[in-house]
Amino acid sequence: MSKNLKVGDQVYVPCLKVKALENRPTALYRTKIIEVEERSVRVNLPGQQASDLIGSSLVHKDTGVLILTIGDLMTEDSLLQPLTKSVLQYCRLLFDDDTFVLSLKCRSLAELEQVWSKYSQAYKYVVIIGHGSPQGIKFCVDDWVDSDKLSKVFEKVELNPKHFISLCCQTGYKSFGERISESKYCEDFIGPFHSVHGAIASQFTQTYLANHILQGHTNKVSFNKATATVPGINSFRLWVDGKLKGGRKK
Repeated sequence: MSKNLKVGDQVYVPCLKVKALENRPTALYRTKIIEVEERSVRVNLPGQQASDLIGSSLVHKDTGVLILTIGDLMTEDSLLQPLTKSVLQYCRLLFDDDTFVLSLKCRSLAELEQVWSKYSQAYKYVVIIGHGSPQGIKFCVDDWVDSDKLSKVFEKVELNPKHFISLCCQTGYKSFGERISESKYCEDFIGPFHSVHGAIASQFTQTYLANHILQGHTNKVSFNKATATVPGINSFRLWVDGKLKGGRKK
């Protein structure tokens, strides 16, 4: 949900939620705000028509998904790449332009730093795929990298806060999730409390994004709906500003 919307802002609205856009082949429609009325807006539709009032919760100012696969060599072909492709292809269904979806592989912290400094500003959602533990994420070159080191990489770039979705096992622990979520670059952080099967991780991500981007639900409602509807999912946690806002407490 976007805040501080004003006339002239370039935004994205879900086609399924706007009657005049229901038959368009894309999931989101890029347009501009032409009127703001309390918690609702009107946007410009095809043919220079004005929309009916649309709830601001459905309006996205920033969007796009950056998928970061942290390579380990050993399981890339059997797990990491299939999971990456699954999430990537779903995201390509959400956006009609490939510029809104980018998938990159990093096998070292140095590579991650280069990728983050070059590409992070253009994307609102960051999906991290790899192997995790309560202490950190495993890189092929650097072995286990903790949340403090990762935060230092993320904090080097001045950017708007991101939605982080970690599909790395056990990164929902307080030692990792809390630390990442309390940083200025993070709007919220989602990660598994226990180990998670790749198929379930993919389905959870897709369900969360559908609720957040297409249905306009808040991060917490989207999280709750994803955990309630995906079979076998009971271990993801939602962290916001260093506080546990959803998922298992123990």
